[in-house]
Amino acid sequence: MKTQSYSVGYRNPPRHTQFKKGQSGNPRGRDKGRENYRTEFLKELGERVTVSENGRIRKLSKQTLIIKRMVADAIKGDAKAREHMLRLIGQMEAFDTDAMPATPTASEDAEIIARFKARLAEEIKAQQEPAKSVTKA
Repeated sequence: MKTQSYSVGYRNPPRHTQFKKGQSGNPRGRDKGRENYRTEFLKELGERVTVSENGRIRKLSKQTLIIKRMVADAIKGDAKAREHMLRLIGQMEAFDTDAMPATPTASEDAEIIARFKARLAEEIKAQQEPAKSVTKA
């Protein structure tokens, strides 16, 4: 039996199977065509399934079904569903206010246009004055 200079055992594999220094996981990286977790999750939520709703057969996305179920549970009095729904509504409102840039009001627009016209008029006058001085001389 060979003696090894280090002990092999739990959490200490043989040297030939250990990762190289500074490299971990698959050295070739992610396989081609493989999707990340977020993409797979969104694809699965977007998948459409056939359901019977009030006697009618409809095709709805899984995301829509989850939302419908959460709202129905909250209406029935499920406290967890209600809290989760209220938290999601708060997140959507916060996202909407952050994502939407503040649009200027009509008075602000008019003020900007008035300043632009005044500056443009000054530039036109400045360009015409040297032309007049050249013709007078």
